[in-house]
Amino acid sequence: MSDNRKYVSFMEDEKLLAAIERLYNRYQKAFSEASLKKLNKNIIDPFKFQFDTAFIHGGNAEATIDSEAFRQSDKSIANAIGEFQQELLGAIDGFEESPDLPCDVRKKDNSIFAEVKNKHNTMNVRSAAGVYEELTGLAKAYPKAMCYLVEIIAKHSTDKVWSVTVNEMKQEHPRIHEISADKFYALATGKENALLELTQALPMAISDFMKAKGKKPIGQQGAKASAYQELCQLAEKDGNNLTSQMYKLALPEYMGFGK
Repeated sequence: MSDNRKYVSFMEDEKLLAAIERLYNRYQKAFSEASLKKLNKNIIDPFKFQFDTAFIHGGNAEATIDSEAFRQSDKSIANAIGEFQQELLGAIDGFEESPDLPCDVRKKDNSIFAEVKNKHNTMNVRSAAGVYEELTGLAKAYPKAMCYLVEIIAKHSTDKVWSVTVNEMKQEHPRIHEISADKFYALATGKENALLELTQALPMAISDFMKAKGKKPIGQQGAKASAYQELCQLAEKDGNNLTSQMYKLALPEYMGFGK
């Protein structure tokens, strides 16, 4: 371990900063792809748009559109956060991501294998059974290894045998565990408060990344989401204000709205 590590004791600074940069780029991509067509795919509620603009954003329709764009990008951003968490676990000293194996992360000596889920409720019964079967395969292939389902945001701090239902039968394996992030970081690093150390270091690491790369918060950048620009152009073309244009987009077949 290097004594020159600025952020955490169990991970190289470069790896942490690289993970933050990739996550920033995913946020930026989600924001920049917020076209009006994509935004209105599920029909924006024009009543809510009007009240959000007035009650939350002080009449700033652009802020309302930006907020809706981010809300609709939430799934892709959630996936990006999950990948970020996986990347961090793979960056722990002695660990790596494992695209060649049916798991997300492994210890380099093959003594630990882990599948990473960001939240405890992101798997249904079928997907849980699939993950369990993959970990079972690893447990059989590596008889001395421990296999883990790591939940970053778990209901409780835990490390216990994982019980799942496969083909309507309860399944357990002594070397397949369900574990919360704090317990896994402690296991992987030998440091009880490793996850706390990471969370306390993130603000500085994020700030350093933003300064070093000359990045601005995405919401403050000059290039705004194209959805707002498209909406303005449509409204001008049709001779409407922005709110009227939102009603027209959402209710094109309603009497008086589509004309």
